[in-house]
Amino acid sequence: MRNSFGPAKAGRYIIVIALGVSVSADAQVGNTPGSGFTTIIGSAMRYAMAYEQKFALLAAEETSVQELQRPPNPGDNLSQRNPGGGMRAGGAMERKIIRSDFLLVQLGGDGEGWMPFRDAFEVKGTKLRDRDDRVLKLFQGGDKERFEKAARFSDETAKHNLGNVARTINIPTLAMMFLHPRVNERFEFIDEGEEVIAGRVLRRAAYREAARPTLIKTTRGRDLALTGRLWIDPFNGTVVKTELNAADPAVRCAITVTFRRDEALDLWVPYQMDEYYKAALGLDEIVATATYSNVRTFLKPGIN
Repeated sequence: MRNSFGPAKAGRYIIVIALGVSVSADAQVGNTPGSGFTTIIGSAMRYAMAYEQKFALLAAEETSVQELQRPPNPGDNLSQRNPGGGMRAGGAMERKIIRSDFLLVQLGGDGEGWMPFRDAFEVKGTKLRDRDDRVLKLFQGGDKERFEKAARFSDETAKHNLGNVARTINIPTLAMMFLHPRVNERFEFIDEGEEVIAGRVLRRAAYREAARPTLIKTTRGRDLALTGRLWIDPFNGTVVKTELNAADPAVRCAITVTFRRDEALDLWVPYQMDEYYKAALGLDEIVATATYSNVRTFLKPGIN
């Protein structure tokens, strides 16, 4: 599958990634001044492998709060009355809340990555449709056209997004799966020491994609390496937080995901995803915060 990152048609920008590749090797672990970092990374890799076996479908309600923000721009509002220019005020230019049914689907029998689907049911307080879990039912019922139909729901939902960037790597589990043996040989993991989050002592690991060709390509076919961080529980390898950064001359993005433990599911599930996008030719920045509730998992279609 070809991955792309860069400008698309109609003045929009698109970012796409898929993990449908097959590799098997040890990950590169560099800069290990701290005690036990290699062991911690190994534990996190085992956690990533076990995580994808926990469910085939993850369903939740996603509430996305989106803003178009304009940064202050000093000295560009010159005029005859104001020849010296001055500061142009920035701030939120537009705000929108989108509530959707969210479904994360595991691809392939051996875990070839995840595909997200969103089906909006409310935008800016206006009801779009009845809540009937229609996207979940497509996969539970084994509909032969489930991927095509779910993709149409997602396309309709994406039309409500603010800004001119098509968001296709906002997958909550994506950065965590870079630890998986399927792709971890592509990355170098670097010890950044300990960090305390919510009273929990975590090991922070920076990663950078070192292999070529990269998972993401620009629309001109150039390699585009991913970077980011993982926050790992040093005692059991649990990934508590992830960060993913990608950029090319046309657009840049940053996605940070925090997880919470769901006692009923016995699983750490996505709790919040913060997104940032900025097109090089655009004036505004796109900032979004998605939160997840009513999380449910399914081992395979048709079985609760």
